[in-house]
Amino acid sequence: MTEFYNQFFCEDNPQYSVTIEDDGKVAYAYLFKDSGIIGDIWLYNQDPTPEITSWNKHDMPFLNPKEYIKYNIEPIISVNEINLSWSILENNDIDEVLIYINNKLIAKLTPGSTPGWSTCVLKNGPLAMVL
Repeated sequence: MTEFYNQFFCEDNPQYSVTIEDDGKVAYAYLFKDSGIIGDIWLYNQDPTPEITSWNKHDMPFLNPKEYIKYNIEPIISVNEINLSWSILENNDIDEVLIYINNKLIAKLTPGSTPGWSTCVLKNGPLAMVL
């Protein structure tokens, strides 16, 4: 299993950043304002997708169970596979961030989106909403 971690800062307002973290089990993206998380989204499972998830805090970060998954993407291996599209409001705050992996739209985060939206899910769930 591969692992990946990188933080991407918004060029127009570096108060905001997105961290993408794959621990070799599951991948998530986190939207930060300064040092606080203001949004999160499940990206993909690397471990086998479970039928159900226990939601036990000791098992965090959680794998997304089968009932929610439309498709799984290949694990990220290079920063070059990631492109972020930032939408900025007139007051210089973030409206939304679109996350592209290998030129395919995978997820959207907005301030307060916990969870955000994903193209990889069939239905809304605790880890991702349908995009």
